[in-house]
Amino acid sequence: MSVPFLDLKTQYNQIKDEIGTELAEVLDTCYYVLGPKVAAFEKKFAEIAGTKYCIAVSSGTAAVHLMIWASDLQPGSGIIVPPNTFTASAEGIVLAGHVPVFVDVDKNTLNLSPEKVESFLESCSSSGKPVDPKTGAEIKGILAVDLYGQPAALPELEKISERYGLLLFEDACQSVNASRNGRPAGSFGTAAAFSFYPGKNLGAFGEGGAVTTNSEDIAGRVRTLRDHGSREKYLYDFIGHNYRMSAFQGAVLGVKSAYISQWNDRRREAANRYKELLSGLPLDLPAEEGDVRHVYHLYATHTPKRDELRKHLGEMSVASGLHYPLPLHTQKAYSYLGYKEGDFPVSEWNSASNLTLPMFPDITEEQQLTVAEAVKMYFSK
Repeated sequence: MSVPFLDLKTQYNQIKDEIGTELAEVLDTCYYVLGPKVAAFEKKFAEIAGTKYCIAVSSGTAAVHLMIWASDLQPGSGIIVPPNTFTASAEGIVLAGHVPVFVDVDKNTLNLSPEKVESFLESCSSSGKPVDPKTGAEIKGILAVDLYGQPAALPELEKISERYGLLLFEDACQSVNASRNGRPAGSFGTAAAFSFYPGKNLGAFGEGGAVTTNSEDIAGRVRTLRDHGSREKYLYDFIGHNYRMSAFQGAVLGVKSAYISQWNDRRREAANRYKELLSGLPLDLPAEEGDVRHVYHLYATHTPKRDELRKHLGEMSVASGLHYPLPLHTQKAYSYLGYKEGDFPVSEWNSASNLTLPMFPDITEEQQLTVAEAVKMYFSK
């Protein structure tokens, strides 16, 4: 039995009639960019994220860029970010005219470590304000990433941000409908960014993203910046960008948002099943920290024999993934920052040993048994 890494077709077949009706309405109205379908989705998603405002945009990368751009920080400000994330996290910082400042993560959660952030800030604040020793950028913000679907230690990072006078941003691109201490992902700090790439827990039929915030000022600036800096047609307050969401994606996401909680519940059930099936093996399994609703965008395991295990799974027709095989501080694109291999051992350990197993709401018990048997077969050799 072959097991895919992700199955979008089964999900589509369950909601295809609803999707078809919504898309037909877009075609009938010929309102293809923004419009009522996107506005309706923004309202629904603000409720999911627990915020006053949601601004739908064209991608998760656009969302990261926009929330930082809209914060109106002094150009060249340093923003702390973990190295073990997709490039869009750091890319959005650079696109907004700022400097990524990497700090390592906690080994249990693989999210930004509050202890390491605080220690770093203390070490570089001798002048009274935190300054990145590598680039000379004054640190003005923290961008925490909710890796794999588990919200970062955002309450602790909020306290650190307040102590040092920093802005806190949340990259919630992998954590739709997750929560920490009862607060939804997307409701922490200055603003949060979401991605609706097709493979995400809440996926569009193409690219899509959103910024959530409780700040009226940030929300207004994001809305303006996503549409060429225009709050009214042909009147431009700022130099902006074309980051508008298409009406088709708004329609699709409007339908799917009604199902996200139950889909994530099924992911959590699948994660619990993996935990039972894979216990006792020399394989590190994901751990939930404290009062957290982890939504398992990815089911990330770790083993020093990652490459051999992945090869074996492929031979058994079981798909798997690597997220992410090279931490950002070792990538050519960020070499100008002056980091080197060995600077962030936990992020490097994650990149060298992580293996993500098939995970999607409709994964069956039989499919998970197949995955587990293949993993057990490898370790029994």
